[in-house]
Amino acid sequence: MNDLQLLRDAGPGAAPLSPSARSAARAALLTEIEGAAMRAAPRRKVRIGRTAALRTGVAAATAAAAWAGAVAITGPEAADPAPGGMTLVAVDEITFPLSLDPVPAGMTPSFTGSTGDPEAVAGYTSPDGTGFAIYLSPTELPPADDPNVTDRGTVAVAGAEARWTSGVTPEICTVANVCFEDLPFAELIWERAPGQWIRLSGDGSHGDVAALVAVGESLVDRPQPITLQVGLAPAGWSVVDWHESSGAIGVASDEDPTRAFTVQCMPEAPAGANEMDNGTVEGRVASVTALDPPVTTTVGGQPARMVRAADYMDADQRFWLVAWELPDGTLCSVQTPEDFTRDDVLAIAEGVAYTP
Repeated sequence: MNDLQLLRDAGPGAAPLSPSARSAARAALLTEIEGAAMRAAPRRKVRIGRTAALRTGVAAATAAAAWAGAVAITGPEAADPAPGGMTLVAVDEITFPLSLDPVPAGMTPSFTGSTGDPEAVAGYTSPDGTGFAIYLSPTELPPADDPNVTDRGTVAVAGAEARWTSGVTPEICTVANVCFEDLPFAELIWERAPGQWIRLSGDGSHGDVAALVAVGESLVDRPQPITLQVGLAPAGWSVVDWHESSGAIGVASDEDPTRAFTVQCMPEAPAGANEMDNGTVEGRVASVTALDPPVTTTVGGQPARMVRAADYMDADQRFWLVAWELPDGTLCSVQTPEDFTRDDVLAIAEGVAYTP
């Protein structure tokens, strides 16, 4: 299933997913998570454009809600409902539970998570796009299926036995648009603590078993917050999905996981990038089919635009969209089902926090 079809079948305004669409959406989501490892079967990776990242994040969040059981992480009641509105509650900070000590120099982490398996991934990337990824799961993770594996064995990681594999990818282009021939990769799998399984995958300078063992032994129990946080959500709704690469968080109803809303913040596109319809607040609003004239409001003291809109493929599927820019140019948006009140939508938007 291509990205456009996924968006049609699993987007925030889409009809309830068919079994085939759910299966395809789940596979697409797992593929996105798996891509963080930078070590895969031979393929050419391509940079996702700003618009694609925004839209794909929305689709992936909704797809996750469709197939995964939600994990409640909402906190105490935060606000009484507005007339006709919902009771909004505080959402606990979203974190990746482990850190590295020492922190690898010159490497940028990015976190992905869902209520699926693996439930969280931390990818550390060098400027050339190589690096390593840490997958966490409560159950043992299978080794990655890679036909280029040439060797395997066992090794000790902080006193625990780990299974390892290694090999060479003949040709690959990383997300940094740097291409390699004969790029080494390696992988470790072990149970770090009871109920905490880790799969550690790396390539380039980390495509070596000894280098990965050093990374594994540097893991410490210190949570790292993700850059985007959702401050408020309706009672009985839970965060089910988050992707720093696309700056998106999905939140779904515990009773009906197909009912979901998405929060998204993307940094200002670099000069010369193709921003298409999502580069500005006005562009973001113009990218949907407005049912009423968009209205001007504020979010966090910043100018914002809000509109009740319809899905461009199905006018019967309706939602609210509010978009605003942070002082540094980061474009943020909240998209909710149509039955949310305006006050609900604005309150959720006011609770969004982004710390690049």
